Amino acid sequence: MMTTTIDAATSSSVLNETLDRLTQQILATTDTSRADRLWPADPIVFQTNPLSLAYGACGTALFLRERLGSVPPHVMEWICAQPVDNASYPPGMYSGVAGVAWTFAELGMLDRAWDLFQLIPDSPLAFRCSDIFNGAAGWGLTALHLYFKSGDSRYLTIAVRAGNYLEDTAEHNEKGACWRDEDGIVRLGFGLGGSGIAVFQLYLWRVTGEDRYLRLAREAMEFEIAHAQHSCGALVWGSIPDAAEHRPYWLRGGAGVATALVRFAQVLEEQHYMDLAHLAAKGCGVFFSVAPHLFEGLASMGDTLLDMYLATGQQHYLNGARQKAQQMLLYAIQTPSGIAFPGRFLLRISNDYGMGGAGIGLYLHRLVGLRPRMLHDILPEQLCLTGSMWSKSDRSAALATT
Repeated sequence: MMTTTIDAATSSSVLNETLDRLTQQILATTDTSRADRLWPADPIVFQTNPLSLAYGACGTALFLRERLGSVPPHVMEWICAQPVDNASYPPGMYSGVAGVAWTFAELGMLDRAWDLFQLIPDSPLAFRCSDIFNGAAGWGLTALHLYFKSGDSRYLTIAVRAGNYLEDTAEHNEKGACWRDEDGIVRLGFGLGGSGIAVFQLYLWRVTGEDRYLRLAREAMEFEIAHAQHSCGALVWGSIPDAAEHRPYWLRGGAGVATALVRFAQVLEEQHYMDLAHLAAKGCGVFFSVAPHLFEGLASMGDTLLDMYLATGQQHYLNGARQKAQQMLLYAIQTPSGIAFPGRFLLRISNDYGMGGAGIGLYLHRLVGLRPRMLHDILPEQLCLTGSMWSKSDRSAALATT
């Protein structure tokens, strides 16, 4: 990994200026007259829905909340006015209802969050796939987060339903546990693969104390580890087992696996997971990428390097995370209203979370403040350091309903 030293004060000044100008550009391109999208976004927004975390308004709104402390009223009005139901929205965390509910909760609208989230168990798609992006692990993770945020045990009950579904549908072999997507393909990584599922099961065990969730979490992580490739002293992953190529990204590939390994090491306090995380993080230190994005670009690699710095305190990881930020700035587009970033294939300006400026901005904002990772670090700090802090009555009620 290249570890060019970057002055922290200079880095923070440049990044804060970039973030301010990115915020200005996003605000200037808000278009509340349209119903199909609020900001310029990845073209997938027109094939999916206007609110999703990944490509719709919710991911961008979370960036604005982080930078401004609140979301402008006209943006909130537009988001609140959009109809959400199971006919037009899938249940997923990044693709549908769960992510919209997460956003409403973060914006202080807990009642609205529950009104939406309770749609999920009745969705015809709720138990169709397993991953974090679209499937049960994602809306299960959202349920845990909303339980922590609200204290409402109904969320824990739904999280347990997701955990049990994943337990029932896992495939077990000598390498561990895995799940197939709707096309029958086993995928690797955090967003679409087993690493994200493993982290949800780990968190669910931490809350409920049910050892079966931890066993499955370990098996899922072992499956990902078993399919690592060795390259120049690093562990790397393709998007599927036995792939010829490797991808150092979050949605598919090594950055997502490293992200999961870090959290296993932190929650379980087991050194072998951190040893593997060091090797996996080397794959995120490749010099460059063809895109700056959060899902499959420089920001996904930077996020993992920052995870490693926050977990270990080792300066070279922070240097690497800053280097990724500098490389992202090479893609910045100067516009009359501020700074923008190109989206998928670098063809058009995009302000969405997954493939555009909002996700890049959230990474840069995290880097400047050395903050926890949004949508990943959901366990209260006390829970990682001590025993379960959740009431026996909540836990018993949730487990009794499944």
